[in-house]
Amino acid sequence: MRRFIMTLAATAVLGGAVAVASAQDQQARSIALGKLLNTQLPEVNFSGHEFRSVVGFLSELAGLDILAKWNEQGFGEGFDPNAKITLQLKNPTSLLTILELVMKQATDEETTWVLGDGFVEIGTKAQLNKEKYVRIYPVRELLFTAPRFDNAPQLDLDQVLQSASQSGQGGSSSGSIFGSDNQNDQNNIARGDEATQAQELIDIITSIVEPNQWESLGGDGGSIRYFRGNLIINATDYLHRQVGGYPFAPARVRGTGSSANAGGAMGLAHAIPAPRYVTLTGDWGIAKIIDIEESSIPVLVGGRVIDSGDPGK
Repeated sequence: MRRFIMTLAATAVLGGAVAVASAQDQQARSIALGKLLNTQLPEVNFSGHEFRSVVGFLSELAGLDILAKWNEQGFGEGFDPNAKITLQLKNPTSLLTILELVMKQATDEETTWVLGDGFVEIGTKAQLNKEKYVRIYPVRELLFTAPRFDNAPQLDLDQVLQSASQSGQGGSSSGSIFGSDNQNDQNNIARGDEATQAQELIDIITSIVEPNQWESLGGDGGSIRYFRGNLIINATDYLHRQVGGYPFAPARVRGTGSSANAGGAMGLAHAIPAPRYVTLTGDWGIAKIIDIEESSIPVLVGGRVIDSGDPGK
């Protein structure tokens, strides 16, 4: 009994540690996502800069670790670190959009990004498909079919009159006063069972979200199965992101407000700081109106208009 209690206590402690670590990881991912979405550059001028330098510049600008899948040998998969990037943007653009645009110039393969615990990793889809995790999506509500009560019995007036006549003559009628509902039964729409509807949902997802990446369609990015009201998806991060989004909101992160340089003159490129707000609170009863350049300023206080030029106020 004592051993059982000690084991139970140890399990509780370990479970709590796992929960705390999970919350910390989620917070780190939320901050990384916030930096990726909220950091903006008012203007970009990349003129033949090396891709490695551009990635380092964007990473320093946002204060975010951006890990790239490099192709150092010059063959196989991955980014060419020496690829020349040319990009001019005159309007404010988010870091995510800029990152996606420069990735397209670094390789001819399909590229994307995945979110890590406090960092962002970029690479080809073939490379990022090797890193998968499992999420469970409850979908039973999507498969619920409300019953259609469209087969209510119809009253047969002739049968009612006949029954009343026979009853008045001392007889009895065994016929039903309701007409046959066979016609209504034939009008019922045949509906598939839950498994059939689940497969239809899976087909919709795999045909819309990255069709070439699912194992059922010849890819290696992820698999999806249905079990007791849930979709069990074992896939890479960018597939999960498009199926169900992230289970947390991006953190509100202020821009760095600093300028940087990547391998030479980068042009005008700095982060736009997040807007700041001032909150005014206090008791209006102790408010005092002062003159500003000897101008009379009427003020609404407590539902009354007070004129600062009135000596009695």
